[in-house]
Amino acid sequence: MRALAGPVLLGAWLLVMCFVPDPRPLGAPEWSVAAVRACSGIGEPAARVVATLTLRATGFALLGALLMVASGAKSWNRRSIAVVAFAPVLAIAVLWVDLGHFPIALQIEIATISALTGAIAWRALQRSPLTAIGLFVGLGGFFAWGTATGISDESHAAARAVGRHVLASHGNLPDGDAGFARALELAFDFAQANTDGADAVLANRAAILALAVILGEERVAAVASRDIDPSVLPEARALRQRVALYGRTDWPQHFWVSAGLTALADADRSIAVGLTKELMDATPGGSGFSFADLAADAAGNLFTLAATRDADSARAMQARVHAGVRVADFFPDVRDLPEGLSREELEQRYGGLGGAEMQRIVAEMRSRLAQCAGLQ
Repeated sequence: MRALAGPVLLGAWLLVMCFVPDPRPLGAPEWSVAAVRACSGIGEPAARVVATLTLRATGFALLGALLMVASGAKSWNRRSIAVVAFAPVLAIAVLWVDLGHFPIALQIEIATISALTGAIAWRALQRSPLTAIGLFVGLGGFFAWGTATGISDESHAAARAVGRHVLASHGNLPDGDAGFARALELAFDFAQANTDGADAVLANRAAILALAVILGEERVAAVASRDIDPSVLPEARALRQRVALYGRTDWPQHFWVSAGLTALADADRSIAVGLTKELMDATPGGSGFSFADLAADAAGNLFTLAATRDADSARAMQARVHAGVRVADFFPDVRDLPEGLSREELEQRYGGLGGAEMQRIVAEMRSRLAQCAGLQ
């Protein structure tokens, strides 16, 4: 029975890692952010990054440790060395299964380093059973807490208030680009006036999350582990059909969904979601890969980073929006970028994701985004 315990625990943890959504896929829980802030004194955005990375790493470290346990290695020998070599491979494979696509470079780095650390740490701690038990309990509990996603009650209340204010004025919002600009002004001005004036980051995040649900996609609320009032959906959906960027009603949706995901999570995950969506569109039956849509995703991502990086950048964004929104400051004209590309065209004409032509267009897209004053 004792010999089976290791493989059984490893198998159970593999199932958890494969089928529970990528640990903390859209941000660390509020308790962990608060703990990091209390221990380090760093700002909220930085604390959220630290907490998220810590929780993600914990899951893969436990995977490496359990692999060492299952191997039955009692000393540093060929078996334990093989485990150390195999742990990163298993971690990346598990992450691939969980995400549904091959992980990006940063995710691979985190998984590799964490799994190696877990395997080596378990072997080093094997002579101290009490320490090892404490490690497993701590790591398991920390990871279990970390799989929860959502926002604090304070952020939820603030975002909900902003959303109600924007929707109350939906009849007066103009169509097209002017509607995008006016909705942004309404949300930010209201959030700034109705939240704690000392916490500009909270106010901006509330405005972004409200617009992500209203002008982006209501399922962003589900990602935040919050319900949405179904009575507001008809107004929100009607507004999405009127608000545009450069005459396109789909680009505000890309912009605000990406902005909302970044507010709930981290930039790399938001970018990966947008890229995966475009690659799915390139499959038969999809609308085709769009560099322009990818630019809208990236613009939303950069907007949230600029608006919530720290208190100074948050207040600077509030001042910019209050002075009046120019669409070109937040999203460049990308109507000339290629769209509607099939997977075959993407491979043949652009060399796939790593192709030289693909990189050239991405560089052009980034250059245009860098010229948007509101995204810096």
